[in-house]
Amino acid sequence: MTKSQIFILMGPSGVGKTVIGHALLRRFKRLKKIITYTTRAQRPGEENHVDYHFVSTAEFERKVASGDFIEHANVHGDQYGSAWEDLKSLQQQGISVLFIIDIQGAKIFKRKLRDAVTIFLMPDSMDSLRSRIERRRSKETPEQVERRMQTARKEMSQKDWATHVVYNQQGHRTEAIRSVAKIVKGYMYPGATK
Repeated sequence: MTKSQIFILMGPSGVGKTVIGHALLRRFKRLKKIITYTTRAQRPGEENHVDYHFVSTAEFERKVASGDFIEHANVHGDQYGSAWEDLKSLQQQGISVLFIIDIQGAKIFKRKLRDAVTIFLMPDSMDSLRSRIERRRSKETPEQVERRMQTARKEMSQKDWATHVVYNQQGHRTEAIRSVAKIVKGYMYPGATK
């Protein structure tokens, strides 16, 4: 029997949250991602209302004022928020919910959604995280990359409050996906054979 559960997948920028999160969504049909609202620009390949709800700053601020968000945060100058309405809709259908968010947002979530399972993704080293960030954000200046690295160091120092910590080693993504999937399966299907 599937149990409806809330999962929060978090970690520093560039650690592989999105890739691992999407692998979980493909593996578990009764697990759905909450689509986050954001004011940031849409990137090539991203689809509105699939990857994010892309909204104007004015619309985002209206939603904040109306209390529509479980949490909202400013991350590297862009606003992000997750809506109560989206969470309640999935829970009413008996579907487990996956949030893929940064540490700042995860802490707010954990205060409001106490039963949520938090999974912290860690890089195998700061060097591998830097190379991932540089590859992913090739247009950023060295100063911007360094700011992201400083933020990542602060975030990683807070990993101990998470329910689970999983290392995503460069070149071994499949192992990280398998580890996170095992955690998710344990909560969604309690008592199921491994």
